[in-house]
Amino acid sequence: MDVSDGEENGDEAELRPVRWLLQAFEWLYTQALEGIPGAEQGIEHLAQSYRAQYSVDDDAIKALISWQVAKAGVAGFMTNVGGVLTLPVAIPANVVSVLYVQIRMVAAIAYMRGYDLRQDQVRTFVFACLAGSAAFDILKMPASRLGRS
Repeated sequence: MDVSDGEENGDEAELRPVRWLLQAFEWLYTQALEGIPGAEQGIEHLAQSYRAQYSVDDDAIKALISWQVAKAGVAGFMTNVGGVLTLPVAIPANVVSVLYVQIRMVAAIAYMRGYDLRQDQVRTFVFACLAGSAAFDILKMPASRLGRS
């Protein structure tokens, strides 16, 4: 099938935001795994620090979830302190900080369960966890039905 230049450029323009979003998620995933130099260490260190405190991984995971949820709440509160005047900066900052915290939490749980965080499948499921149950509904959909949607 031959596609004219006008249609191809239109498709490229439509896909540009999607590609940018995917690149942003990949960058955020990498930062969450490796940590922020001088501020936070990588996922392995986070997971091991919780494992060192608890004798059972399930208890370590529960504590990790509690602390990460609290961190996300504090981050949301702090980015909204400025009120309406800071909303143009606060909303994107809040979204990025919460995504960062949640990616670290899900990835740390996956690491504690023995998954290789560098595998594409694991990365996909980390992102699916962020999307919630709607993503799992799509993942359960038969391939033939997915192609028609």
